[in-house]
Amino acid sequence: MGRRIVQDSVIPAGYGQAFEVRKGQVLRIHAVEDGQVGDCCFFNANDYKEWFHVGQTWVLNVVRKTGNGQYYTYFYSKPPRENLMFTVLEDTVKRHFAVSGGRCSTRLYEFRDGISEHRSCQGNLEEALAPYGITGDDIGDIFNVFMDVDMHPDGDFQFKTTTVKKGDYIDLLAEMDILAGISACPSDVSATNNFSIKPLGVQILE
Repeated sequence: MGRRIVQDSVIPAGYGQAFEVRKGQVLRIHAVEDGQVGDCCFFNANDYKEWFHVGQTWVLNVVRKTGNGQYYTYFYSKPPRENLMFTVLEDTVKRHFAVSGGRCSTRLYEFRDGISEHRSCQGNLEEALAPYGITGDDIGDIFNVFMDVDMHPDGDFQFKTTTVKKGDYIDLLAEMDILAGISACPSDVSATNNFSIKPLGVQILE
């Protein structure tokens, strides 16, 4: 039996939005146009002290042979809880910056681009989650969905233009009630979004 869409949203280019996903529902993040990435943070909707942790998710998936530095099958919360938050049902890309946990920020634009004022994923997530009482200090690790990065043997890395195409998606089955913050990355000064920002689609299905 197919799932029905209970929420269908398009996040405007360069902005963010919050989503409430109930246990058993599916969070679908999809490309509205070619070449757009997103930054996502996930909280236990009933206890904001529990949030998605990149490092532990990476390690546990590698140990279980269910993922690597580019994709996961299982998303876990930070230690000491290490609870399962999402199970990936389908991923048409399987190429994400899955080992970082970082996001574009005021400081990144200053250091990398010499820009003092620019919208950022950090700011987008703060704006989106503010109605829930979540501040910038509360936002932990980020899942860099659709972001294409080359990792070098010396530990360096290079941002590439994402390979994501219109219609590509990742489906995440919520294993607990989730509060998600998702930013349609506003970076128009790097290869990340091919120097042009686009909207990002989000659906909740059940």
